[in-house]
Amino acid sequence: MQSSVNISSEVLDWVIAHAQMNSLSPQIVGYLNLWVSGEKKPTFNQIEKVSKATGIPLGYFFLEHPPKEDLSFVEYRTVDSTELENPSRNLIDVMHDMDQVQEWMHNHLISEGVSPVNYVGIFKEETSYKVFSQKIRDLLGLSVEWYAKSRTAEDSFNIIRAAISNIGTLVMMSGIVGNNTHRPLSIDEFRAFSVIDEYAPLIFINSNDSTNGKLFSLLHEFSHICIGENSLFNDRYSTGKKVRKVETLCNAVAAEVLVPQKFFVREWSAAIQENEQEQAIHVLAHNFKCGATVIARKAYDNGFIEYDLYQKIAKLAVQLYNEKRRRLKERGESGGDYYRTVASRIDRRFFRLLVGSVHEGKTLYSDAFRLTNTNRSTFANLIESVGGGVK
Repeated sequence: MQSSVNISSEVLDWVIAHAQMNSLSPQIVGYLNLWVSGEKKPTFNQIEKVSKATGIPLGYFFLEHPPKEDLSFVEYRTVDSTELENPSRNLIDVMHDMDQVQEWMHNHLISEGVSPVNYVGIFKEETSYKVFSQKIRDLLGLSVEWYAKSRTAEDSFNIIRAAISNIGTLVMMSGIVGNNTHRPLSIDEFRAFSVIDEYAPLIFINSNDSTNGKLFSLLHEFSHICIGENSLFNDRYSTGKKVRKVETLCNAVAAEVLVPQKFFVREWSAAIQENEQEQAIHVLAHNFKCGATVIARKAYDNGFIEYDLYQKIAKLAVQLYNEKRRRLKERGESGGDYYRTVASRIDRRFFRLLVGSVHEGKTLYSDAFRLTNTNRSTFANLIESVGGGVK
């Protein structure tokens, strides 16, 4: 028979407040209720189960007082939602993981004598979105019609991601916490976030979003980096309402890079002659290799459509994507090749520098495994999968 363990009442109250109770199994909720009521004391094994289910670190349960976690990033959320006043453990833990990646990159670049990047904080909220978007194209080495080289939105995402990474911003991406498939990241909680650093600014993309959503989020977050402000992008419907001025600017910049105004007006004029408004939106989304929501917003901002149609398009895009994910889940389809999936989560420049540092003996293998959520076997296979990792 296992002996019981004492948990501080303060810590237990904190656990209850920070656990996502509606997502926990009846067994886990039962444990917590019994502990709070004092009917039973927990065993170590039960605490381990609760820790795993809630994502709350095991060590927290044995503290005398609740831990003090830095949740200041919540202040930078796009939409002032009550849900994010109590962010999930999944979001908190992913932020913690990205802090470690960013810290390693920051220290590595300084040790190598690399200069800070020159674009963090170069713009202010008052900047014209057209001036801002052209500067981003210049920074990324893109022509105004760069999207013409893309066949799909995925092509466009890969082009933008590579360009942003190449100039020194880490672009990390995942739909789960670490390698734990039982801890998916909720797209309703956040789409992306960015963390400012003069040497290693970082963007994290929630890969549970649609390809079009990820593309827009990437440019939105890079705009925040150019403004020099952290961001937690949680606007699922891209409403453009009830958001701060800086968010409206970042949305406008992202939309302008994806769909330049002068080409949009020309394309709209042609499409509307042969199509109803809603169909014209989808025609332009195909032409510009982006989401219908971006086109609808452009059309609304230009006075070509009413807000109700824009809102309908935005919500329909979310519904269609949710339905697609549900069908894939029902068919039991996985994310494809494991190493391809893992490689897609990691910024290529970061991985190349990390592998090089390991090979030079400057970084421990154990640290590399921790930073990439791998082990000795999977790390070696990942290097092989991405072509040696040090190209």
